[in-house]
Amino acid sequence: MKKLLLLALGLILSIGLTGCVSDEVLVNADKDYYATGQFNGWDTVASGKMTAIARSDERIESIVKETKGATALYLVEVTLPAEDAGWTVTYKIDGTVTEFNGNLTVKIIRTTKDDSDARDWWAQSPESGKIENLTPDTLYIPPFVEENVDQAGGWNDNPIALEAGDYYIVFAEFEDSRGLALVPVPEA
Repeated sequence: MKKLLLLALGLILSIGLTGCVSDEVLVNADKDYYATGQFNGWDTVASGKMTAIARSDERIESIVKETKGATALYLVEVTLPAEDAGWTVTYKIDGTVTEFNGNLTVKIIRTTKDDSDARDWWAQSPESGKIENLTPDTLYIPPFVEENVDQAGGWNDNPIALEAGDYYIVFAEFEDSRGLALVPVPEA
């Protein structure tokens, strides 16, 4: 009986410990981050400015495991419209060539804190380094290569949402890498 009780107590404690996610807001005190693309004019505009969040933020519950180890974590809600932008992007993804509307493009711009014109880099680019895709079911990020090989895109090509909709764009900085996610906003 004691062994069964200890086993049950151990199981409850292990579940409780694995469910704990820090409430610490992961901010980069020296930088600001902006989500941009065709949807907001490719600029560091107020509607694209991202806010630092904690890993415990319920809006990123579906990707909390992917943010483990983040040193900075930022989010902004955007609408990627279904309307025609007047231009397209074509990528070969998993062997299938697909044309996407320009309104589905996304990039991250990192700036000096409180100076939206002091841009460090656009992500993904050679300056930002490789950006890991944290949500491959909703987002495509071209390979981090200089030349476009077999229509997959290259490091300066735009990441793209796989479909129009309302999203939380999430950007994470880790010790040795960076990640980007498109998390669908739940319908009200």
